[in-house]
Amino acid sequence: MNEAHASRVIGRPPGPHDDTLAKLLPSALSVFLDEGGAALTPTRLHQESGVSRATIYRNWPEPDDLIEIMLQRATAPPTDDVTPTGELRTDLHQAMDLLRYRFEHRPARAFFAACVEYGRRSTRVADAAESFVAGILEPFRSALDAAVRSGAIDGDVKQLLYELTGPAILRHVILGQAVTAAEGAATVDRFVDHVTRHD
Repeated sequence: MNEAHASRVIGRPPGPHDDTLAKLLPSALSVFLDEGGAALTPTRLHQESGVSRATIYRNWPEPDDLIEIMLQRATAPPTDDVTPTGELRTDLHQAMDLLRYRFEHRPARAFFAACVEYGRRSTRVADAAESFVAGILEPFRSALDAAVRSGAIDGDVKQLLYELTGPAILRHVILGQAVTAAEGAATVDRFVDHVTRHD
């Protein structure tokens, strides 16, 4: 966070209510995907959402401010009911279901593309996007890390993570194709069968 941004945060009045964000974020996301980050101005967002320009400028004076929130909230899947079981296959199936939810119910592909484009001009957004991707992969990483530490499987967690999730992410983000429930489940089962097979 640069000094100007830090001082702006410190000097702000208390933040807006969640209902203001709930009203603003869908409009901000639509503008971001259709027109890019530069279009996230208080005037443009007021036109789309009805939230006052003063409220928008006071709380989110730069496009980066809203893009970071969208990365955290607007594209996140519900995770409240997901609890790791400690059983690799079950936990990876849960992680794949979360990934597929994000693909199906959030504009992940278009959002990634918009973030990559805007991130070339914004270190803040590039860093936030990197954290966002790490968050997507965290349920997989956590399950794999626990399995490696317990001795249930061998290998480098990062490499295992890419081997498991790479095809689904490539298919959705790059090729724009759906990952069905059956395909997601089969991917997990093939992976687990491979890494737990003992000679």
